[in-house]
Amino acid sequence: MATARNHSGAKKTISPRKMDFPFEEIDSKYWYNGNALLTTFFAALSATFPPGEQQFIDSVRYYRNQVKDKKLLEQIRGFIGQEGHHSHQHKKANQELDRRGLFATRLEEHLKRDIKFLNRFMSPASQLAATAAAEHITAIMAEYVLTHPEVTAPMADSVGELIEWHAVEEIEHKAVAFDVYMQCVGDRQLLRRSMVMISTEFSLRVMAYQAALLYWDRRLPRPSEVVEAGRFLFGKRGMIRKMRKPFMEFFRRDFHPWDVDNTHLIEQWKAAHKALEKHLEAA
Repeated sequence: MATARNHSGAKKTISPRKMDFPFEEIDSKYWYNGNALLTTFFAALSATFPPGEQQFIDSVRYYRNQVKDKKLLEQIRGFIGQEGHHSHQHKKANQELDRRGLFATRLEEHLKRDIKFLNRFMSPASQLAATAAAEHITAIMAEYVLTHPEVTAPMADSVGELIEWHAVEEIEHKAVAFDVYMQCVGDRQLLRRSMVMISTEFSLRVMAYQAALLYWDRRLPRPSEVVEAGRFLFGKRGMIRKMRKPFMEFFRRDFHPWDVDNTHLIEQWKAAHKALEKHLEAA
């Protein structure tokens, strides 16, 4: 099993936080700075989370009885709790997007059907490898969000809080699926092949889902929206540009998610939400 260079995050307790967000405060259809492309980008991401995270839970749960490490078993329970609550909150967000005319729940159902179909051809090991790869993608996206506050600044408060909370918990449990995979399967080549497959499929799916949302709304992005979205993704501080290096780290022969020390981002968020953390500790 790959170990995490004695990093504090490797043995961190993972506890779900029961959150609730007033999504009804969203006051416009294109709530990301009035930009249709960026709004549908985040809406497409949100649509993938409920079915995607259920698949993550199922792939890890399949191997749970093979795990002997007590700490990892404890982290699996936390992982399942966190991912389940992420799914619940994004379902609520997607229903609110529907009410605003962006039909995210249609995309949820589409992905749910696709996952069910693809699982017929994927072994449990391949499904877990895909989960470990996807968890790395979500973890580096989470780090980007938490280190670039301009990402959530244009959002309604409830949406920004959802994104930041989700990001914090993705970092907290970023190694769980990987550790289960390395303990129960351990095939690095399958892991790397899965990353190529998942990153390609995920990118194409998000673009297709954006296109579907815009088509259903009969909305063509304005040139200024295209420029702003291009800067957001590919500019000097852009998401894709900043994610490129940590993404490639996954292909190292000795990679482990906790090689990157970003627990300070968790602590910063917790410091800003002291009342919530105290309630969690008392529960």
